[in-house]
Amino acid sequence: LHTNDAPSTVSRLMNMGIEPFLVATSVNLIQAQRLVRRICKDCKAEIKLPKEALADVGFSQSELAELRIYKGQGCNACNGTGYKGRVGLYEVMEISEEIRELILVGASALELRKKAIEEGMLTLRMSGIEKIRDGMTTIEEIVRETVK
Repeated sequence: LHTNDAPSTVSRLMNMGIEPFLVATSVNLIQAQRLVRRICKDCKAEIKLPKEALADVGFSQSELAELRIYKGQGCNACNGTGYKGRVGLYEVMEISEEIRELILVGASALELRKKAIEEGMLTLRMSGIEKIRDGMTTIEEIVRETVK
């Protein structure tokens, strides 16, 4: 579990001595964010990777056949790095009634995370996988900045 994700923030607030009922009633939403480098549009090229490596990152087996992965080759526009600019990854945990109840009973960050995902929260990794699918960034950037 990443130490700066949204569910861990709730646990840290309580570890700081803030009463669970205050967290549960005062907080409506918690957001975690990371910036990753964007692939340079001038030298972006499709690359082939083993299906096992893509599955390890978090892609589903059903999408592997048609998935297109990109990487910047390096050019004058990006000073040979293959990257130009940044794009944000976001994890937004809305404090629903069920999550409020979990906070009140002292649930762990892992339990909060599981419930938030059930309710539709995208983790930082999931947000990153969407950016890879959209051809905005690379697998290396997502693996470096997120946990599975």
